[in-house]
Amino acid sequence: MEQIQTEDGYHLFVYPFEGRLVHEVMAMLLAWRISQRHPITFSIAMNDYGFELLSDQPIPVDDSNADELFSADNLTVDLQSSVNATEMARRKFRDISVIAGLVFQGYPGKSKANRHLQSSASLLFKVFEDYDAQNILVRQAYNEAFFYQMEEARLRETLERIQNGNIVITFPQRLTPFCFPIKVDSLREELTSEKLEDRIKKMTLWQ
Repeated sequence: MEQIQTEDGYHLFVYPFEGRLVHEVMAMLLAWRISQRHPITFSIAMNDYGFELLSDQPIPVDDSNADELFSADNLTVDLQSSVNATEMARRKFRDISVIAGLVFQGYPGKSKANRHLQSSASLLFKVFEDYDAQNILVRQAYNEAFFYQMEEARLRETLERIQNGNIVITFPQRLTPFCFPIKVDSLREELTSEKLEDRIKKMTLWQ
């Protein structure tokens, strides 16, 4: 990990080398766990080999708490709290409800629009959530959300690998070759009238 302070604020760059999808979920998980210990707000960016947490205050991650923050303990519960698992499951439930015959797709040649299918499935999902939370179809929707969208199994393996290794925290004085591509990717998602090239030139001047 690299902790760097720039004009933008305080950056924590983490390099698990596990791919963008795992990094996106891990970043949200880490941000949530930190926020439970200390009131703080983050911006998040990631690429295929790492991710960034950016805040306007120092990020409280050091040798004393790194192992706990990257622990696989209570992973499922923490994931449900850190990401919008309910919305992911709701989207998965549409396909499940169609296959189960709960939602009518329309007659041949006159299929219902996707928004109508989603509306009907969402209504059923809410009823099951409120009155039959252990419904097998609802559980299947959550399982698919966790295992296919959030890749919980890969995330768990990554956290266990981190636990069995050595977590190294460094404090560079400026952006490094590792973190620079992640920072550039985060700039692409901000609303600005400046050209990306001009903003990158400014970054190279940060001390």
